[in-house]
This record gives sequence, C-alpha cells and structure tokens, in this order.
Amino acid sequence: MKTRLLIFAIIPVLFVLIGCNSNKTKNTEKEIQVTWGGPKNISMLPIIAEKKGFFKEEGLNIETKYLQTGKIAMDALLSKDLDFAVMVETNVAFIEYQKGADIEVICSIEEKYDDAIVARKDKGINEPKDLEGKTVGILIGTTSHVFADRFVNYYNLDASKINFINLAPPAIQAGLLTGQIDAGSVWQPFRYNVEKQLGEDVIQFNAKDIYKAYGIISIRNQFGEEHPETVKKFLAALIKAENYVKTNQAKSIKILAKELAMQEEVLSAIWSEYILNVKLDAELLTLIKEEGEWIHSSQKGFENKQVPSYENVLNPTFLSELKKENAEELSK
Repeated sequence: MKTRLLIFAIIPVLFVLIGCNSNKTKNTEKEIQVTWGGPKNISMLPIIAEKKGFFKEEGLNIETKYLQTGKIAMDALLSKDLDFAVMVETNVAFIEYQKGADIEVICSIEEKYDDAIVARKDKGINEPKDLEGKTVGILIGTTSHVFADRFVNYYNLDASKINFINLAPPAIQAGLLTGQIDAGSVWQPFRYNVEKQLGEDVIQFNAKDIYKAYGIISIRNQFGEEHPETVKKFLAALIKAENYVKTNQAKSIKILAKELAMQEEVLSAIWSEYILNVKLDAELLTLIKEEGEWIHSSQKGFENKQVPSYENVLNPTFLSELKKENAEELSK
C-alpha cells in the first residue's frame, strides 16, 4: 500500500464548481459500468446521484445493490461484487486487522446520528438504568455495537448485567415487535419501523453527544490504481448530489423517503440526524484509530493482535485531483 501524505484537514470538498456544470455530460464515450452498494440510511448521496441522473451525466452506467449493513457491503467489496462500497468507519477499523484486506477510503459522504437504543416500555424500561437485567440486541462490528458500548459508558451502566445478543437489524426489529428481546441498538429505518408498530409502547434513547458515525465510500486499492478516472467520475456525481440536496431539501427528502420506505414528514423530522457532504478530513482518521483501540481492548479475539496504524487507509488523492481539474477547467 503506497504511502500518502496525511493532509486530510484538507479537503472540505464542497465543489460548487462541479455543481455549476451539472447539466453537462463529461464523458461522451461509451458509459462505464460500475456497481455500488450499501445500507440505504448511509447512502443518501449515491441515491440522489442515481435518481437525478448525476452518475449518467458523468458517463457511468450504475448498478445499485442495497445491503442491510456496512459489514455486508465491505465483504461484497472484498469479493469484488462491488466497485464502490458504502460502509461506516467501524467496518474499516475492524477490517484493517485482517492482513491482505487492501481497501481505501476515498471520501466520507455522511455524518449520522441516527443510532439509538430502542426499548419496550412494557418490559419495564423507562430510563437507561432499566436496561440492566434485560436482553439487548446488537450487531457486532457495526455502529450498533459501538453505540451500545458508548451508551453503557455514558450512563455508567453495568455491562455485565446486560444480556447482549448478536442480531442483524431485521432480527432486532422483529425481536422487539414480538417481545423476544427487550431492547436493541439499531439505526433508521428500523427505529421508525418499530415505533410505527409499537407506538407509545416504545422508548428511544438517542443523543448526539454519545456518538457520531460516518458514512464512507471505500474501494479496493487495485481498482483505484487501475481506474482513477472512474473513481473521480463517481465522486463528481456525489458532489453534484450534495449540491442538489443543499438547494432542494424538500425534493431530496421526497426522493429519499420513498427509497427508505419512510413517510416524508418522519424523514423531515429526523433530517437533523444527518449531515450530507463529500469530504475527507483528519477527524475521520482520528475516529477510526479510536475504534481500532476499542476493538483491541474490548473485543474477544483481538486482544493479542497488533493495533493497525491506519495511516494509509484514507486516500485523498482522487478528491484533490478532482478539485484541481475543475478549478483549471473554470479558469480557461
């Protein structure tokens, strides 16, 4: 893996420049076939880019694969079922412990605060302390896992008194609805689905100061080396999507609510849980390193492994070049 300069403070890439040319197709040649995939709740910008035709404007013929979790997206990236994977920083923190898993993060596209502990009141849960003695569903190796751990620490709960069980988000949702589990650490739209059916019988614990997760775009190193122009076209489409969302919030919510299977008014109400922008900065690297240390100190089977340096996991090259190229184009 090549060495990179860590100047991630760096690329706050809000390319209005690209948005100004949003009606122009840069590639008049045959469209390039690429596949992207990931969970819908962290794929808002790719969804907008596809629905508004921004990928097509950049000469990309897109195949989309919606997946339940970032972990599944990461596995699909490694198996070459995806060219671009939407995942979270936790997935990167885990995968870097695996030798030979050469992936790189080319940007973050979303900062999200939609993780929460969703609990049933009829199980006697009305405040965080009530989780002790209860069964809580989490998905290990995801933001569900990180949020639950930070939640326990934030409220000084005794983790040994909580029965954590490993479940996928649909299973957490089903377990809450049937009462087989008392609570679950999960994100949207699963939170919404549970509340919609249980109504006042459910309580949600969600606080921005507990945890902020990142939705990120990752590629295989080899793919980036062999197809740099394709990567930049993909990023250019995402930046167009970002600009569209900023100037067309109501229309964006309408598009996304349909894809997320949520009511528009509900997505509007929780819109502040998401910050959609294309960038790559030092804060993301810091968080990945923190989670790498957390994995080493708290996760069974990792205690004897060396914590990765993570120094080469972020690659700002594509965003830097894209910014330079568009600046040069406008200066002509």
